[in-house]
Amino acid sequence: MGVASEELNEQLQGDVEQVIESVQIITGITYTQILSTKRSRHLVDARKILVNVMRKHLRLTCYQVGKVIDKDHSSVIYYEKQHPIHMGETEYRRLYSAVSGTFLISKSVRDEERLQDQFRNLQRRTRVLLNALEGQGESLNMGMREVKNSV
Repeated sequence: MGVASEELNEQLQGDVEQVIESVQIITGITYTQILSTKRSRHLVDARKILVNVMRKHLRLTCYQVGKVIDKDHSSVIYYEKQHPIHMGETEYRRLYSAVSGTFLISKSVRDEERLQDQFRNLQRRTRVLLNALEGQGESLNMGMREVKNSV
């Protein structure tokens, strides 16, 4: 997939790719088709869903979203304005909810895995520091005994 955007940090880049993957799985429309200039309803709906999930859940700017879908920011604004209108349609609402829910669940899982990795890393670092302190404590005790003996 590899969404090209130098402006997005690594985590946000991963989130964008996850939203794109969710749209592809739920709608059956490929990222290449979403990037196309074709305006058939199912493609435009997939674009709209992609735009609105990224704007709502990732809080990307219109400019950033435009880069992801290879459109200018005015297209993003248009898709945003159309979204509430189409949410009144059962099929569009179902697709949007499925994409949004799928993305949020996968993001939660990834965030939990990342937090578990950070926690394990902190545990390792704590053990290293405790071991270093134990060694320092023994050195201090020996130094104190030497001072007591010399007095």
